[in-house]
Amino acid sequence: MLGLAPLLLHVAVAPFGVAQERARQPNVAARKAFTIDADYPGGNVRVVRREGDTFVVAPDLRDTQPGVWWFYYNFRLRGPAGQPATIVFEDRNPIGVRGPAVSVDGGRTWTWLGYEAVTESKTGSKTSWSFPAVVPLGATEARFAFAPPYQQSHLREWLNVHQDNPALKVEELCRSRKDRAVELLRAGCLDESRVKGVVLLTSRHHACESIATYAMEGILTAVLAEDELGRRWRKQWQIAALPFTDKDGVEDGDQGKNRSPHDHNRDYNDKPLYPEVAAWMKRSQSLGPKVVFSLDMHCPYIRGQWNDRVYIVGGAKPEFMEREREFVTSLARVRQGPIPFHASECYLPHGVAWNKTANYAAGRSNGAWSRDAFPDARFCGTIEIAYASALGEEVTADSARRFGRDLASAILEHIER
Repeated sequence: MLGLAPLLLHVAVAPFGVAQERARQPNVAARKAFTIDADYPGGNVRVVRREGDTFVVAPDLRDTQPGVWWFYYNFRLRGPAGQPATIVFEDRNPIGVRGPAVSVDGGRTWTWLGYEAVTESKTGSKTSWSFPAVVPLGATEARFAFAPPYQQSHLREWLNVHQDNPALKVEELCRSRKDRAVELLRAGCLDESRVKGVVLLTSRHHACESIATYAMEGILTAVLAEDELGRRWRKQWQIAALPFTDKDGVEDGDQGKNRSPHDHNRDYNDKPLYPEVAAWMKRSQSLGPKVVFSLDMHCPYIRGQWNDRVYIVGGAKPEFMEREREFVTSLARVRQGPIPFHASECYLPHGVAWNKTANYAAGRSNGAWSRDAFPDARFCGTIEIAYASALGEEVTADSARRFGRDLASAILEHIER
């Protein structure tokens, strides 16, 4: 582990009961000095209570349907450098399988703290989960999040690197409900007279699913690269990519899943609620038969069988099932990066586990819409990219980008058949 993690792992993690005992005689200077907030793009936390240098916090579910719990948090600790505060979650555990993600450079880069730094405590029938949070020496803050966020600032940094590339064009798809610009990126062959087909990419229908956008960045980087793969893409294929489908949710720090009254991935109906979805449907459908592939990129739940891997979500249309399995086979064959993908373990057919018709009762998803809108496309569907651990391998921003390159290879192989 890098960055803040070694410092934290040398701090003894006290059970919450011990932290409560210490709180009865708090260090007054530390109590005044420590602060927690989420007042920055992507920030999300609710401070339930404070007891000395212990903060009991919870995800802020302000955007979510009543009675639904989700796990996204992203907060900033400010206080005396080198002195640990204790962060506690009660009742529900929103800490992922590699612990919280940690940033000591203002949210630009992130590492995993490690789940070994997390302490589970039981008091009667109640359970809590805690970890030490430290502002490193020489720093003024540290950030902690469920997973490495991907914000407007990350996209801007990537665009700055590629701003002079003639194979990339940035357009405004629409304005969000809060009047933010919603970016549409076109990459690859931009000469419309030579374009043989267009590949549609979307991410962040659920605002918290940031790892998917790192993978999208990896796809776009591969398309622009000065190598054989990039040149093949730019010869006759174009990508139209929507990095932030829920732009306001991403920047406001909403978690986005099961947003009230329904989320962006249940909005592909006759009268969409969200301007991003309406504009994307209109723009994509204007391309007609040029659309040869559509991939909606997501992240799954915290942990469990279908949450510890990358996998393709099968659709309900029988005519697409063979195409789905062919793409799964292609991706498994071309994969070179560190994130595993096996044909036998990474395809969830419709009707299995959570992937059932009842799960889509709130409205039509992007995958279902694309299969209706582009019946002749080589593939229309969804991929889930694990937040932290994929079949035992660590998922990071960098490995997600490298998996994006694998996706670029597999998509090209699939559409060139």
